[in-house]
Amino acid sequence: MSFHTKGADFRAVFVSAAGAINAATAQIQVDNRVLYQFSEMAVCANLLAGLFRDVHDLTLEVTTDRFFRSLIVESTPEGIFRAACQPNDLIDEVQNTQVVDADILTAKLVVTKRYPHIADQIRSTIGSKSNSIPNLVQQYLHESEQISTLMLTGTRLCPDPERGVIADKSFGLLIEALPGVSDNKKFVITDNLERLESLTQYFNDEAEKDIMDLLDDIYPGEQWIQTSETALVYRCRCNREGYLERIVDLARRDIDEVFGDLTELEVKCGYCANVFHYPRAEVESKL
Repeated sequence: MSFHTKGADFRAVFVSAAGAINAATAQIQVDNRVLYQFSEMAVCANLLAGLFRDVHDLTLEVTTDRFFRSLIVESTPEGIFRAACQPNDLIDEVQNTQVVDADILTAKLVVTKRYPHIADQIRSTIGSKSNSIPNLVQQYLHESEQISTLMLTGTRLCPDPERGVIADKSFGLLIEALPGVSDNKKFVITDNLERLESLTQYFNDEAEKDIMDLLDDIYPGEQWIQTSETALVYRCRCNREGYLERIVDLARRDIDEVFGDLTELEVKCGYCANVFHYPRAEVESKL
């Protein structure tokens, strides 16, 4: 969901992601010891996609020294995301997941934005100064985008008899202060956000509160206007035709280099289990 204040001082993006995260982990393999970081990454990527509404898609990728070979989430403003999680073998030695948080201090975050009418991607890379992915993403916003933002996330995991662990609740809230907003107004929101212990506690089953209650508590007396609402879903967007176009583009430069001694290429999607096959004769017919 996206919102702005009546006076256009602030914009807000809110994400409720537990169902979509569980749908993702039902299709891709995510080690339970890194499920929390995976969930927070999914929330953050979709918050940024909601913030940058003009992008085609936005990708966050984290690598660390010890545990994450690649943790990647690609999101669109339409609420569709796909993800992959490839931990290093050292994850098998983890007994206390706090060491996984500590590893985030060594992280490198790469943010890639693709726009519909721009051929080249826009990419930013930063090194971590925090032991949490949400703080790392907020660091990117301040360092690379110079956007004055406040971000709050919350994920609660619970046991599951079939899958071991699943996401019970997972929320994210991002608030952007638009240019010219006074420091006093920024202080009001910052101070009230810091009073919240967690979003999962705020949206507990007994409280019966919704996002409008949260925004009212964060900035009392301000009128928030909802501008959009999109259901968050996990869906890999890979397709045979898309990969074929890329192979043909490469083959136009040097088809022998693309195929070598092979008569058929096998392409595995980096996000899901789909595998596609491309005979050389088919590619040659497209040249």
